[in-house]
Amino acid sequence: MVIKDNYGVYGYRFQENPILPLYQLFAVGFQDIRQQEYDWDGMKRIDGPLYLFQYTISGRGKIELDGQLHDVPEGTSFLVEIPGRHRYYLPEDSSHWTFYFALFRQNNLHDVWKGIRNELGPLPQFEPRSLAIRRLETIYSEARIGAIKDGYYASALVYSFIMELLRSSSALRQERSNWPEIVRRAADYIAINFRILEGLDQIAEAAGCSKYHLARTFHQATNFSPMAYTSKLRIELAVKLLRNSSLTVEEIAREVGYQNGSYFSKVFRNWTGYSPSRFREGKELLSIDQIMFD
Repeated sequence: MVIKDNYGVYGYRFQENPILPLYQLFAVGFQDIRQQEYDWDGMKRIDGPLYLFQYTISGRGKIELDGQLHDVPEGTSFLVEIPGRHRYYLPEDSSHWTFYFALFRQNNLHDVWKGIRNELGPLPQFEPRSLAIRRLETIYSEARIGAIKDGYYASALVYSFIMELLRSSSALRQERSNWPEIVRRAADYIAINFRILEGLDQIAEAAGCSKYHLARTFHQATNFSPMAYTSKLRIELAVKLLRNSSLTVEEIAREVGYQNGSYFSKVFRNWTGYSPSRFREGKELLSIDQIMFD
């Protein structure tokens, strides 16, 4: 149950060193809108340049983006730039719109924000207890109790929220259920046959498409090329064998799918930063038994 006294909007104008790469919180709020007068035109606002993230808790709002109208119901958010060509408001057929929002200055956030929006789209959906939304709620709750007293803590809160948005975008890509069928077929084939794969043609044939189409689609879905995905599985196995077997580097190379130790060593160094021998010895290195690559 939402208590009316919980609503509020808190703004921040800290004067920390502008040279530092801080993420700057401009305002955060929790609002329950029930009047049709609530109407924001992104080209008429004078408080930018800013980025806005707004998430619907209950009710429904509406937003116009690039000339198209979209509902913003419970569980839906939007990401926009201010100033920008958008308009969001409470439509006449909606009784209320309850939401959290946060505004950030664009300094130091441009590339990250662009990447998040490209991955998640302008209207991503989140579960109410997702980590991203919990981080947003934390920013608001800290603001409400007066705990945000300087730009450093504000930046830490914003950073935590932005990292969860990034993680959401990465998880969306990595979730197998979101992969096209040809990508799933290719990934399954690679997982079974990575020790004996010779090239992209084999994988494309198993996936049932051209190698050019597979290369493009596979990278879009996984952020790896098919052959890089193959290398990932090989190196992950090689790490385990280096730590937990007495096989020579040459034997491990052949075991994971490389014809000789020299080429294996080059690939291993590219992925881990160390030669297989130095990694196995562990001198002046943290002892690692398993490495995960995303």
